[in-house]
Amino acid sequence: MRILLWHGWLLDGTGSNVYTARVADVLASDGHDVVVVCQERHPERHPWIDAIGTVSTSGVSALEPTGEGTGHGRATLLRPDIGRLLPVFVLDDYEGFDAKRFVDLSDDELERYLSANADALRAAVAWHGSDVVIAGHAVPGGPIAARAVGPGRYVVKTHGSDVEYAMRPQERYRELARGGLAGAIAVTGSSQDVLDRCAEFVPGISARSVVVHPGVDALRFSPRPRREALLDVAARLDADGSTSLGRRPAIGAEVVNATVARDLSRLDALAQTYDQTVPDPTAAAGLRALAGRDEPIVGYLGKLIPQKGVASLLASLTRTATDAAGLVVGFGSERERLQGLAAALRSGDRVTTEWLVAAAGWPFVGDELGELPLRSEIVFTGRLDHTYAPDAVAAMDVLVVPSILEEAFGMVAAEGASAGALPLVARHSGLAEVAGALEGHVGRPGLFSFEPGSGAVARIAEGIDRLLTLDPHDRDELRAAVRDFVSQEWSWRGTAERLLDAATRP
Repeated sequence: MRILLWHGWLLDGTGSNVYTARVADVLASDGHDVVVVCQERHPERHPWIDAIGTVSTSGVSALEPTGEGTGHGRATLLRPDIGRLLPVFVLDDYEGFDAKRFVDLSDDELERYLSANADALRAAVAWHGSDVVIAGHAVPGGPIAARAVGPGRYVVKTHGSDVEYAMRPQERYRELARGGLAGAIAVTGSSQDVLDRCAEFVPGISARSVVVHPGVDALRFSPRPRREALLDVAARLDADGSTSLGRRPAIGAEVVNATVARDLSRLDALAQTYDQTVPDPTAAAGLRALAGRDEPIVGYLGKLIPQKGVASLLASLTRTATDAAGLVVGFGSERERLQGLAAALRSGDRVTTEWLVAAAGWPFVGDELGELPLRSEIVFTGRLDHTYAPDAVAAMDVLVVPSILEEAFGMVAAEGASAGALPLVARHSGLAEVAGALEGHVGRPGLFSFEPGSGAVARIAEGIDRLLTLDPHDRDELRAAVRDFVSQEWSWRGTAERLLDAATRP
């Protein structure tokens, strides 16, 4: 079958990006002819891609072979020519683009973006002869697909960010979503929660809504002895030449100076002085240091942006009764603020810490901090892609998902559970569904979750202590149980099959 996936951004770094990449990979490996229309700039990071090209009103360019491909179906990446302006839900840096929030677009900017993508999608479908078109996000994917191929010929996936950062704040996006979803064969969502939130603004979709959970690569995210996993990642990072472009060691001292000087703009500017899309050159040394320590590791994997709540996790380490090291894997616009917070906590400088908490607008106050200086070692690695991240997660005893964003699912929590890291997630939106499923499977309500909102710093600390003080035998049994559940219930093959079923149902 010829299947086309339209996605407005990249193929890693966020849940919807990863969702698109993994589904495309599985569909191609199952023998389908797959085209992904998106803005990914590094196809070499995705070996399942066979060829790349561009697409516009002029048609599809000559294709350039790349990677090893899947060896089964065909997977082609086409980049639409949309100019430099890239609308986003949450601001972050995008290589080669000027990012601007959807809610900040002028009507003319929005129309140009929608038209350019619709023209590109129409040309891609004509070239490919697509049997199935799957568009990401109620907006912009829904209206783009409606313009490009017409009603009854596409499926729309909603991911939550479209609802919270476009439809909820502005009527123009609610109107666009209604038009785009009206013509969809089906509307899928990663959880019932995200479908319900979408239906607040487009009530007519309920009869065509289908829950299609994201998946986990259980072979890649699998348990390993902690020391072995950390040393393995470190050795492979030593051989990765791209780390030379990452966060140079001297930036650490510059972060401390900017934080002590209480210069937030200077702190933020440091994040623009290196390539955030590669691992830190110091990541290997940091992982080796953790491998040589005895205390458990509490970790985070994901984007370092305000909506993900990473500052609350760092603050919670001042209140834990158990000593634990911190491992933060990821990149994003808040990286240097978080490094500044870690440095201030470690130095015991409460006044500077409280200034940074207030200046950054984090959802807690200095009074919520516990004892300083912070006892914990905190290691930041920068971005670790799919070749490294699973082993870093396997080294974590607890993986915290402290997001304050309404999430569609909780893919990272599921990946942690698969790799043997017990998850601790905020009990809201799609995250609550993930926590509820895992807690229900082991018969332990509340074990893997905490209540968000005011006072969450203390509750995260309590959750970490709750998991780290489990009897070792009990902990091992829990790890095995949640891994088995994730492997059976949340696989990418199952995700791809359910998505295809939704696209081809009568």
